[in-house]
Amino acid sequence: MFLDKLAEEMETRTDGAVTIQVNHNAVLGSEADEIQQIRAGSLDGALFYGISNFQSIDPVFGVEELPFIFSGTEHARNAFDGEFGDEIASMLSEHQFEVLSFWENGFRHFTNNIRPIVEPADMEGIKFRSAEIPLRLKMFDLLDAVAIPMGFNELFTALQQGTVDGQENPLSTINSSKFYEVQDYLSLSGHIYNSAPLIISPQSLEKLSDEQQTILKELAEELKVEQRSKLDEQNQELETFLSEQGMEVNEINREAFLQEVQPLWETFAEENGEKVNELVELINKAE
Repeated sequence: MFLDKLAEEMETRTDGAVTIQVNHNAVLGSEADEIQQIRAGSLDGALFYGISNFQSIDPVFGVEELPFIFSGTEHARNAFDGEFGDEIASMLSEHQFEVLSFWENGFRHFTNNIRPIVEPADMEGIKFRSAEIPLRLKMFDLLDAVAIPMGFNELFTALQQGTVDGQENPLSTINSSKFYEVQDYLSLSGHIYNSAPLIISPQSLEKLSDEQQTILKELAEELKVEQRSKLDEQNQELETFLSEQGMEVNEINREAFLQEVQPLWETFAEENGEKVNELVELINKAE
């Protein structure tokens, strides 16, 4: 929706001199495929759901996946709009990816069919589907849950048949995938926040005039505000809607979870160097 608006507005504001073709629904492949296509010059840019997609280039980009590192939406946005976001943009630029703006994918939450999750101990023994992302797998292990890696396309059936008891995703995905039909409990954990960096290759950016580059960057920032506002509105509505569909909705003891996952933060820093601590410090500074 907002990428389409970006394309429309860019064409309008440049009097038709710049046109953007938007490809939806992963028709160009996975986000890993898109990273390679941008590097190869066959794709101008893309909207990625999380800086963690760039871990194959530098594992430090996984810092966004550290559970409970962001205390809430305002904290996360302050971080990405401030020094932390500037540093991430600078790091990506070194690898030939220019950040136009940090849009938002949002917070991920736990759902399951066993019990409401309030305290870390409530996670014990619950079988959660997880994407095959090392930090997420380690998080479940640390919380004594059972992580079962599987493709997202298999998840609804797996929940329906009891192959897994639960999953974790943003509210928009829980709704669009109709997980409320096969899940009893929604625990608003907000355990992981993912930004949505809007990326363009330096070569593609340089093809534009200075004025056109300014228009593109300003437009990306304008639409960031619109996109985030729409997401806030949608999330409020979805909490009510999912409850009306029969899901039991609850808050969690965030401080208890934060304390429980600290070893994961420490090992991530030990494995990936001082840069992790620098980035964590910038995130904490934004709170």
